[in-house]
This record gives sequence, C-alpha cells and structure tokens, in this order.
Amino acid sequence: MIAQSIAHILKNGINLKLESIEEEQHYIIKMLEYFEAETKFTIYLRKDKVLEIENSNLEISLEVYIANSTLYMIPYVDNIFDVFTEILRFISRCHEGIVREFRGLEESKIESVNEVNGVKDDKTEEEPSSDDDFEWI
Repeated sequence: MIAQSIAHILKNGINLKLESIEEEQHYIIKMLEYFEAETKFTIYLRKDKVLEIENSNLEISLEVYIANSTLYMIPYVDNIFDVFTEILRFISRCHEGIVREFRGLEESKIESVNEVNGVKDDKTEEEPSSDDDFEWI
C-alpha cells in the first residue's frame, strides 16, 4: 500500500496549488534553504528551478522540480525513501507559511473594487449640512 502511494506520487506529482511561475521559483528556493539548514542531505540548484538531492553515498538520488503548480520527483537510484520522506516533511511543515509569505497576509489582500476606491460596503448617511458650516467663508 505504501509502495503504491509512493509510486502514484512519483508518477503524478503533488499539486501545491501555486498561482504563478514566480511562486513556483520561490517555493523551490525555500525548499533549497530548508534542505541546507535542516537536513543532512546535500542539495544543488540547477537552472534556478530544479533541485538535485544527494543521498548519504554522495550520489544524486532524486531530482525535484515544479511545473504547472505540481511538484515532481524523478528518482535516480532505487533507495529514495529517506529523501522522499524529507520532502513530504518539508511540504507538511512549510507549505502554508511559504504560500502566505509569497502572497502576503489574507487580511491585506484586496477583496473588492470598492476597497480600492475607499468606499465602504455599508452605506452611512451623511449629516445634513447647515448654514453654520459656511460661517468661515
């Protein structure tokens, strides 16, 4: 059952629901930083969008890239379980924070055109003007 799940992920990838090529590149850089800081694996960035991860035998064991919001892993050796599980750990721990960091906080996102124009959705009544308002003229 686990082997089938791994095979499915290797074949189909993991949809990260990223919104742009820039966000995909940001995600790859964050994965690189994570592997350098948090793991024993050596990792290389190739062409600004592909990661190559070495195993403990100093062999490239896995290639990782993101295309069309999907993270793909291409194994080069048979034993990729340690690297594979570390990638899953990275996604489970860091995915939400990386997306939030790139897109910004939800509270600061503009939800409607009215917010851009500074118009409030709830209509407030204006106070009627009186003649006293024009005394300063």
